Amino acid sequence: MSSKINLRRVLSGLPLAAGFVIGTVHAEDVNKVINAAHISTYYPPLEFKDPKSGELVGFAIDLFEAMAKRVGAKVNWSGSSFAELTSFAPLKTGRVDIYASGAMTDTPERRENGVSFLDFVYEPYFFFTLKANAEQFKSLDALCGKRVATTRSSTMTTGLVNKWSEETCAKAGKPAVVQVGATGSAEEELMLKQGRVDAAVAGVGPIAHANQLEGNTYITLGKPLNKNMYGMAFPNEKKELGEALKKALDELIADGTYVKLLQKWGLPVDDSSIGPTSSINAGPILPK
Repeated sequence: MSSKINLRRVLSGLPLAAGFVIGTVHAEDVNKVINAAHISTYYPPLEFKDPKSGELVGFAIDLFEAMAKRVGAKVNWSGSSFAELTSFAPLKTGRVDIYASGAMTDTPERRENGVSFLDFVYEPYFFFTLKANAEQFKSLDALCGKRVATTRSSTMTTGLVNKWSEETCAKAGKPAVVQVGATGSAEEELMLKQGRVDAAVAGVGPIAHANQLEGNTYITLGKPLNKNMYGMAFPNEKKELGEALKKALDELIADGTYVKLLQKWGLPVDDSSIGPTSSINAGPILPK
């Protein structure tokens, strides 16, 4: 049975207020629209507005559009700030059906808000530096005592670096990593090019996007500090919607579309792929 048929059955049991727009009263000819939220800030290559066309683009956007097509629906996109999304108000009020955002980490704490996550991509966080500086860091412990740019607003990133420095540098009697605050990956890249820091930490997505634009200027160092799992959040009462979209995502993985989209947006398949099937509420994976 196709995902399209499954979704028709799902919708037949939902009131109109559940967030789907009904275009006709005839069940056979229903025009289904999924109201999907995205982050209105710049987060390439997962989601961002193309500076030339002004259109919403990115891996998460392409993927969700393909998933919606599989279930016979169109997508009505609306932008929200990250702070608004993490309050889950757009879902709780029924303004949107799902977050199709590229930067919402699936965590147990967030699931306590009455939502589930359809997990769709990993974004590992790495130390990275200019490719021209790679020889300095053949051994990763060469980072001990060096200036490393991290996003100051991200407690996750600063915490990962603190933990790595404690386990790698402090225990070996070496100086700790010196963290230098930045507003985000774009400023980190600028600080590297200006020589203000020796290395930085960011998700593999922004690093890959910067390399696409700048001709492989940057190189990741060592193994990932974590494997951050991003998910599409939906209300628990819309379990059927989540399951229908999960089936659509699994079909896109099986037919190769998923990997092609990773490659299109410069995301490394080995580090970003979720594997042969998707999952719901799998959560982040941290180093052992």
